[in-house]
This record gives sequence, structure tokens and C-alpha cells, in this order.
Amino acid sequence: STMRHLASPIAKSFSEALRIDTEAGAWIFVSGQVGVAIPPDNKPISFEQEVRVTFDRIRESLRKLDADMDKIVSIKVYLTDLAPYAEFSKVRGEVFPHNPPTSSAVQVAGLLLGARIEIDAVAFIAKG
Repeated sequence: STMRHLASPIAKSFSEALRIDTEAGAWIFVSGQVGVAIPPDNKPISFEQEVRVTFDRIRESLRKLDADMDKIVSIKVYLTDLAPYAEFSKVRGEVFPHNPPTSSAVQVAGLLLGARIEIDAVAFIAKG
């Protein structure tokens, strides 16, 4: 199998994403993404917009490794507050209209950059 690391623009100590090609297909692991400005600009952003940008960043990572959102098989979602979960769920439904991935959501005490949501993803591209 071969491995391709997509360097993180944030830190050298982790990869933005990692693609592992095997005989069965390719696995892609995307690091947790946030929807706030990097570096922070302190401009107000709605929670829904933050969710959309988070998914957009996951999409960008996947495309750099020749995949797209329909290849995602699992996501993990970290929220600083579960109150707007329904808003997140609505956007997730738009992002994954068919054969949605498995999804876990947990409330956490805090996220980097003052983000309210962080999402990581695993994608699989079957051979053939």
C-alpha cells in the first residue's frame, strides 16, 4: 500500500489529511476541520455558516486527494454546545442527501480558535 500525506498549513506536527491506497481501494482520513477564520479575524459568523465552512474545508481536503464528499463513510463531530444540534443536522442532511455516513456527535469543553464545531472525516474509494 502507498501513503500520501497532505501537509497541514497550521502545524508541521500533523497532516491535514492522509490517503492510504490498498488493493481494496483508498482510505482517506481528514483531520478535524473548523469553520472559523484562520487566523481568527473576530468577525461574527452564524453557527450555520460555521458548519457550512467546516464541511467546505473537508471537501477541499478530499479534493486535494482526488475524492469528494460522497466518498465519506464516517464523521465525528465535536460541539461546544448541543443546543444548536438541529441546525447542524439540517446542514448535514444537505451535504449528504444520499447514503449518508455514520456520525457521532459529542459536546466538548472547548475547541481551538474559539470554534463552536469541529468535524473530522474518513472516506473510502472502492477499487473499480
